[in-house]
Amino acid sequence: MNMLLSAAHLLNCEANNLVEEASDLMAENGLLLGDLKKLHNDFVRVADKYFKEFATLVTTDTAKMDMFSDLDGFDKSFRKWAKVPSDWKSKEVKQ
Repeated sequence: MNMLLSAAHLLNCEANNLVEEASDLMAENGLLLGDLKKLHNDFVRVADKYFKEFATLVTTDTAKMDMFSDLDGFDKSFRKWAKVPSDWKSKEVKQ
C-alpha cells in the first residue's frame, strides 16, 4: 500500500507542478481568463488541501528527503519522455 500511495503522490506532485508551470505561462501571455482562471484557482485550492493532508503521512526527515529526491528523478524522466524540457519557454509572437 505504501508504494501505491507513494506512486500516486508522485504523479499528483508532477501534475500539480506542470499545471502551475502552464498556468504561469498562460497568465504571462494573457490567456488565463474567465472560467479557466476560476477553475484553475479551484484546482490550486483543492491541491493545497491534498498536499497539506498528505504531508501528515510523511513523518520522518529521511522520508521527506527521499520523497523530494524521488520527485526530482521522476520529473527529469517524465520531462524527457514528454519532450518538455524544464527550461522550456513559449515562442514569442512578433507583432
